[in-house]
Amino acid sequence: MIFAFVVRHLRWLARVPGAPQVFDAALLLSTALFRPRRFEAISAIEKNAQRLPGVTIGAHRFGGIGFFLNGKESSHIHGNGLLDCFVGQANRDRLVQMGGAGAHHIFPRSGWISFFVKEPADIEHALELIQIACAYREAVG
Repeated sequence: MIFAFVVRHLRWLARVPGAPQVFDAALLLSTALFRPRRFEAISAIEKNAQRLPGVTIGAHRFGGIGFFLNGKESSHIHGNGLLDCFVGQANRDRLVQMGGAGAHHIFPRSGWISFFVKEPADIEHALELIQIACAYREAVG
């Protein structure tokens, strides 16, 4: 709820150096304190995504952990469990139609999708989405 408010009404904060990272760190701390199962799932996704061939992790420019394939971002996860993956428009349409993800929370007509990780049962699906994003990123360069 706070995340959606900030993204919709305080977008200018993204231009303040370090603000997105501080905000996302606060989200992650809140998740760890009040939603430990979600925090466990986020941690497992981060750990397992690093094991995918060619995937490295790093800070995402708007906060959260970015997953990079050959130096290009394929996905990222925010401290509240919101996973965004760049899958291209055709994959986006298919995944949204099947109910496996939603259109991106900010750019719904882009090639990005969003999936909200809520519990450990979501780990496998989140990793599948990251793999789809990596395969797409690899295919388009």
